[in-house]
Amino acid sequence: MIIDIHNPHDRFVRQAFTRPEVSMPFFERYLPAGIAAGLDLDALSLENDTFVDEELQFQQSDLLFTVQRRDGRPTHLYLLLEHKSQNDIWTPAQLHGYLDRIWARERRPKGFKPPLTPVIPLVLFHGETGWSAVGNFQELVDPPGELARFTPSFEYILCDLTRDQLDGLQERAWLAITLQVLKFSRSDELSARLPEIVDLLHQLADRWNDALAFLATVLRYLAAVSRTLDESTVRLALSRAVPVDTGEKIMATLAEVWMERGKLEGKLEGREEGETLHARKSLRKLLVSRFGPLPDTVEQRIEQADQTTLDAWFDAALGACSLDGLFPPA
Repeated sequence: MIIDIHNPHDRFVRQAFTRPEVSMPFFERYLPAGIAAGLDLDALSLENDTFVDEELQFQQSDLLFTVQRRDGRPTHLYLLLEHKSQNDIWTPAQLHGYLDRIWARERRPKGFKPPLTPVIPLVLFHGETGWSAVGNFQELVDPPGELARFTPSFEYILCDLTRDQLDGLQERAWLAITLQVLKFSRSDELSARLPEIVDLLHQLADRWNDALAFLATVLRYLAAVSRTLDESTVRLALSRAVPVDTGEKIMATLAEVWMERGKLEGKLEGREEGETLHARKSLRKLLVSRFGPLPDTVEQRIEQADQTTLDAWFDAALGACSLDGLFPPA
């Protein structure tokens, strides 16, 4: 069994949204009714490509679906999942680039001619604060009236789980589990919410083995990302939904996830500590070369500073005229 905690958000959403029981009702819920009615959502096809910038792949995931319109012509549904705890004001600009990459892929075959396939962009956000980024790309530029026609303008559909109460999902257990897991994955409410999320499993009794596999996927994801989830909470939730032997098998997998997560966090902490030590050493060397031996008060401030502060002091020290100018007396 592969346990990937390096990019758990991406792994979970791909495993969840490849299920038509999740993706189809999701688009039925969030697409405008008139648009959804014109699409054959029963025949959603998920593409394999990703278009997200490499440096953002731990903060964003994306899924590109192709669906036929009722007139037989194709349309793309592009779902961008924002995993950051707070929304990014530049998401519309990032979307602009991703849409262009989708169309660039379509233009690639020799002899291709327009029209390009329409793309409907959706953004699914499950952070810790409400979404506040602009809803139209043109608002990032805010061109004067006579220049507006030279600036791209497109909207996206926002699915903000921080504000969505997830009503009306009682008969859509697969989607209800997926969205609630995303909504509460990093919330202090997770422990209280987990039993009711797991209880939704009873609605999937007609596909019990498939439901159990999905439950294991859900819990591995939560074990990898949540800092509030503990063993006793998981055991209590499982005791209400699955046989004891099944629960123990799932718990054994979660123990592996928690162990791997601890190792990874230890490595990251060690690396960060090493980088901080190097930053202190570099700053001291620069200050001594420019201003001579350092007073004990300055040494103490350097020793207590974090990485960001040390970097800022190093940059300022390059042009500082005196040590007092850089470290004013208290």
